[in-house]
Amino acid sequence: MEPRHEPVETALVEVSDGGWGARAPESGALPEPLTGNDVAWARMDAPGQPMVVTIVLLLERPLAEERLRATLRARLLAPLPRFRQRLVVERGRRSWLEDQPFDWNDHLEKMRLPPPADQRVLEAQVGRWAGEALPFDRPLWCCKWVENYGAGGALVFRIHHCIADGVALLRVFLALTDRSPDSEHSSGERRDEARLAAKTSKRPAPPSGPWGRLRWGATFGVALLRQLCLGPDMRTALRGRLTGDKRVAWSRPVPLADIAAIRQRLGGRVNDVMLAAVAGALGRYLRARGETRPALAQRLLVPVNLRPYQEEIRLGNEFGAILLELPLGVVDPVARLAAVRARMDRIKGTPEVLANRMILSVAGWLPGWIERRALHWFGLKATVVMTNVPGPEQPLYLAGAPVGRILAWVPQIAGMGVGVSVLSYAGGVTVGITTDSGVVADPWELVAGFEAEMAALTAGALAVREGWPTPTAVSFGPYPNQ
Repeated sequence: MEPRHEPVETALVEVSDGGWGARAPESGALPEPLTGNDVAWARMDAPGQPMVVTIVLLLERPLAEERLRATLRARLLAPLPRFRQRLVVERGRRSWLEDQPFDWNDHLEKMRLPPPADQRVLEAQVGRWAGEALPFDRPLWCCKWVENYGAGGALVFRIHHCIADGVALLRVFLALTDRSPDSEHSSGERRDEARLAAKTSKRPAPPSGPWGRLRWGATFGVALLRQLCLGPDMRTALRGRLTGDKRVAWSRPVPLADIAAIRQRLGGRVNDVMLAAVAGALGRYLRARGETRPALAQRLLVPVNLRPYQEEIRLGNEFGAILLELPLGVVDPVARLAAVRARMDRIKGTPEVLANRMILSVAGWLPGWIERRALHWFGLKATVVMTNVPGPEQPLYLAGAPVGRILAWVPQIAGMGVGVSVLSYAGGVTVGITTDSGVVADPWELVAGFEAEMAALTAGALAVREGWPTPTAVSFGPYPNQ
């Protein structure tokens, strides 16, 4: 049974390690301590660079407010205490503590966009929110209800990364939805969602036996040393002084059938195709600014899910990361996909992902000023953050309203100014891009480049099938509002 706490007075304080939190009450409440990874994310906020995950649901029919509140109450607040808890600090230690009384006004806000209330206007508003920190004197999430976007409005959820990683948060939001307007969330749906989340798990399994474990330990030590000694990424126009002014954009949905056709003819996984297209978009952006080096490359920080199959939703951060160097100087899309596949194959099965997880976890237990320096140094090793999370294949309903699109944006750590989020839903894949205006003023340029590269890969796959010359460029027109 969840322990109940009496209402407490909350005060926001700056703690000695440089982070923020609410002062713990002097009552007999029982706080729940954070893990090292979660502490690292809780302390990682910087001015204009909050560690907040943004998830947007575009609805095809207006919501009834009471039904939405009932859904959030029954499926978010009741089963998941973290969304009722605030972060408190006592003697330098961070813990979760029940926040009472819960105030809806702190977490659910209705608003309307100015005319013409189209995609550009919503993107601009989401970008402004992306640069705003969440207040630490209450549970670290909020929902902005945009009533006048499209046919049914939009729900913009903002959740601090110290609550959970992207895979866990996807399960949270799937638990809010149903497969038909009037059905209830079933145990079968929960098992399907658990399998969906576990499908991306890439935790390397150490071999059995003393000699196998010894070899694996030595390999892990080498991987850890390699990550610690890795130098800064190549300096390009994708690096610059951050302003805190965030910009976001999202692509048209790419049919999964098109990606399957590319994979069938050119090989690779969905993630390989997405990485090749993103590399092409980044390369276009840099070439347009005069960066034409043949060996042009950039490293991506790519989170990797380490969660096993979990039927119940478990929050927190259970992921590692790899530092993947993308060949931006390869113009031919087919050759670029082959190069990306080769690089991903070399990384698979190595303990690099666990080494980077250890670095982040250890940072969470260091004094705050040391953590900030360590993360700044770590952030120099990559230029772009990219996530790829598989979503449900069938359309969903939230509080009886059809969900037309699901979009997501991830925060960027330690001076990085570009983030790419790939999310599949109902037979299509959408790419969301967030940038700091000090690095990339218009993320639509990257979105348009991504769509052009997907068209080039599709044409390249067709050329391989027909035996034609492989195209190296595809023109693209203006990006419409939608």
